[in-house]
Amino acid sequence: MIDCLIIGPHDPDFEKYIRTLKFSFGKNSGAYQDQDLTFVTHQGKPYRAMDMLNLINGDQLSHPLSNLDFLWPTIAVLGSFLDKHGCTFDYINQFHFEKEQLRQKLLKNEYLLVAITTTIYVTDFPIKDIVEFVRTYNKKVLIIAGGPYIKNRITDSSPPKLDLEFNGMGVDLVVNSSEGQMALVNVINALKRGQSLDGIDNIIYRKELRERWGQPAEGSEAGAPGGSSAERFFVFNGTKVEDNPLEENPVRFELFGPGAVGRFVSLTTAKSCPYACAFCSFPVRAGKYKYLEVGLVEHQLDRLKALGVDTVTFLDDTFNVPKPRFREMLRMMIRNQYNFKWNSFYRSDQGDRETIALMAESGCEGVFLGMESGSDTMLEKMNKTSRRRHYAEAIPLLREHGIYSHANMIIGFPGETPETVQETLDFLQTYQPDTYKAQLWYAETNTPVMQKKDELRLKGFGFNWSHHTMDSNQAAGWIDHIVREVHASAFLPQEGFGIWSIFYLQRLGMPRRQVLDFLLAFGAEVRRKRMVPEVQEISSGSLKTLFELGRIGKVLGQHASVATL
Repeated sequence: MIDCLIIGPHDPDFEKYIRTLKFSFGKNSGAYQDQDLTFVTHQGKPYRAMDMLNLINGDQLSHPLSNLDFLWPTIAVLGSFLDKHGCTFDYINQFHFEKEQLRQKLLKNEYLLVAITTTIYVTDFPIKDIVEFVRTYNKKVLIIAGGPYIKNRITDSSPPKLDLEFNGMGVDLVVNSSEGQMALVNVINALKRGQSLDGIDNIIYRKELRERWGQPAEGSEAGAPGGSSAERFFVFNGTKVEDNPLEENPVRFELFGPGAVGRFVSLTTAKSCPYACAFCSFPVRAGKYKYLEVGLVEHQLDRLKALGVDTVTFLDDTFNVPKPRFREMLRMMIRNQYNFKWNSFYRSDQGDRETIALMAESGCEGVFLGMESGSDTMLEKMNKTSRRRHYAEAIPLLREHGIYSHANMIIGFPGETPETVQETLDFLQTYQPDTYKAQLWYAETNTPVMQKKDELRLKGFGFNWSHHTMDSNQAAGWIDHIVREVHASAFLPQEGFGIWSIFYLQRLGMPRRQVLDFLLAFGAEVRRKRMVPEVQEISSGSLKTLFELGRIGKVLGQHASVATL
């Protein structure tokens, strides 16, 4: 028996997802409007940017292009952790592309647990799809879910509601932790020994599982509020902070089989974030900011060089913080002459001309700027340490050194006005980052700004809200205004096509300028669709332009070495 089958990300049927959003929330809802900016319609079907590239290049693809076409970082971390603690594992990297492999595994192998990761999910649709598929071929295996989506739901909701929600998902167990690797190990060990789950911190599990061990342990109901035991589906165990230091738990890529790593790898060299932006709950969930010493990062990069990796994405939210460590790391990479390109998040207030020059010399090809606003008024309200001038200095320097830049903007945060939106628009038009995204502010419950909820007259949550200066419908309208007015920078959809896609396509033989021109043409069609909503179907002229710009020169010869199946 194999202890755990880990299932990586699922990109659900996009057409079905859009229909569900429209039916559940309405076409004018913030949730639908946010997605409407990510696709064009061809022959009645929605196509995201990567979907369109698959349509264009379908005759030369052995495997569809995907924004997730690399060994999923959560699988790499979780698999390495399980192995370290004496547990066996198997994995499926991309559920939507590997259903046949998963079917065969479920029919041929015996698993103690199936673990569903939820890093990129914003709804439970993908979880339900995976559970339904697993149950079709194995009705007995226990299914456990954990990760950011699950933790956010636990934070934002009440136990009675969660009890019904988890039951609706069809899972048997849930991990209630920002990390949760040790909770999973403890569950596996308890199941293997035939022991009760009652004493395991940070898990929620179906109370029917207690029948395996007879009566529950005394006091085990204490962590399970919300109705009597008879009324609940799940038992809520107690919680305890779980901390798995990065330096003690390096990823062991050799565990995943030959060819699994491919050319693309994502690395984490730090945990949490040292800042406290008012719109973000990440530091609250992730705890104290900790980072690896440069020597430990060097050891990981040496191993990647030996594996032939040519693109590294650093996942740290604040990769260039603290500044002295970042510069030491850049000089280390230059000294070692690594043969890969890299990309990361970048805080402009922690950089300068010398730092950007070192970045370019060390192989940096692109950065994600979490700018959030072009207005100092809004940046101050968001509790950002960066200011407009930092980005105004950084973007031209990045361009001078051949480093791609993406600027991410939030529209509608409390205090937003037409004047502050105009400042953001002016910034984008003046400094012209390669790509940008203006996205609707998401009112998340466990964020610092919620402490001022009454003062700001803030009502609602998610994409449906209002406050003292704006509401979500008005903010969506201002996003449309920005999209209509910005022409030099390409709109980066992020849904199905993110910053990593830029480098992925370059490795496949599509020059950066061609990728950006394709996105500009794609964005122009989205803009037309938004301006003339009664005409959704893409025009023949626009379709021809996309086909001309989206043809990839050498994808046939390159793609097989990229795929992680």
